[in-house]
Amino acid sequence: MHFDYMTWFIRRVSAFMIAAFIFLSLFSGLQKKIHFDADHSADKTNYPFVLLHGFLGWNEDADLNAYQGMPHWGMFNGDAIKGYREAGYIIAAPTMDAAGSVWDRCCEAYARLTGTRVDYGKAHSEACGHDRYGEDFTGKALLDKWDSKHKVNLIGHSLGGRNVIMLTSLLANGSAAEREATTDGSLSELFKGGKGDWIHACVGASAVYNGTSLFSGKQAIRDTKNAVQAQIDEIKYLPLGIRSLAKRYFELRAVMLAHMTSGDVADPDTAIYDMTPDNAIAMNKDIATLKNVYYFSLVFDDSVRSKIDGHIMMDNKCADPIIGALTPVLGRTNTVTDGGLVLDESWQENDGCVNVISQRAPFGAPTNELSGPASPKVAAEAKRGVYNILPTIRGSHTWIIGDFSRPQLDGPTYLLHVMEMVNALEQ
Repeated sequence: MHFDYMTWFIRRVSAFMIAAFIFLSLFSGLQKKIHFDADHSADKTNYPFVLLHGFLGWNEDADLNAYQGMPHWGMFNGDAIKGYREAGYIIAAPTMDAAGSVWDRCCEAYARLTGTRVDYGKAHSEACGHDRYGEDFTGKALLDKWDSKHKVNLIGHSLGGRNVIMLTSLLANGSAAEREATTDGSLSELFKGGKGDWIHACVGASAVYNGTSLFSGKQAIRDTKNAVQAQIDEIKYLPLGIRSLAKRYFELRAVMLAHMTSGDVADPDTAIYDMTPDNAIAMNKDIATLKNVYYFSLVFDDSVRSKIDGHIMMDNKCADPIIGALTPVLGRTNTVTDGGLVLDESWQENDGCVNVISQRAPFGAPTNELSGPASPKVAAEAKRGVYNILPTIRGSHTWIIGDFSRPQLDGPTYLLHVMEMVNALEQ
């Protein structure tokens, strides 16, 4: 019953957030107009940008129009999508299942962009025990045209970063399993392949390429909890009551995370399952890096090492207080997952949700380190077919979308510079 409750909680927390944001929309003062000063002087293309939200996220076509309550892109700062459009960019932002698997979310994004019915695939839906078809978006395409002559740029935040690379790979290569299972002529265009030239650039912002140690398996979470509590005991000057409360805090967080990585909520067709390091890395083996596509990684880090004991803690200068509360939890990563993956000290730097090592690129993928922050000048250093990694930014997981409890426009403005950089790339 506990696992059923956790599934219920994860699936419905986004609905609660939607209701809260609808309530907030009653207060027009929250809806600030965002203005961006874009530089189009270096533009070589002006392809549409598709923004794919992360875990528990939403977009402007969400049910009940939650975007009006608080825009996902911009947060309490206002609607960044409107700002980007007014700055001369073409934006499409499909809503996907907030807690759905990467596969299901790709199918939903494709249908929404192309104006077709959601088709999760015959083989996939039978294996996972759910309906093959979902919502029908016929006549409601978010893109006017999408083909080799009308390319798009994909930008994904967090879990959306995994959607970016899987969707690109599916467009190029399709799915052999779906082609084999579907012999009645009903195969989705998404699974046929041959569309690798429909994508110009892929951008992952705090992408969960290799999973996150937040969801690393029961034993790994217990190991982390025990390490944290042992370190708390070592701080001799802490009053007994404070020490007890701190240890209890990490005990409760460990129980929550352990339950979230097992049972129904972490079944193979869910977001949490796909964000465990073992499963994320296994999935990467079937995701191709296309030689004709530009890949970019935006990496964030709000962790800092304590001068007292050397352990990772939240950097108050750049962390969002709510997101940053998890920074020390990821910062104690030093264990082995259920699948035998070693999560050592190289996994400790993080942005409150995703380890820095996971944000850079899928393990084994070719990389190219860029010399400076996003700009048309840096575009000249970018290479196709590799993950072009921009310098790590001091910021929290939600910085790029405006932060939650400490609203600021620095992140959404930086995303504008990313668009300027992408538009300055060769066709």
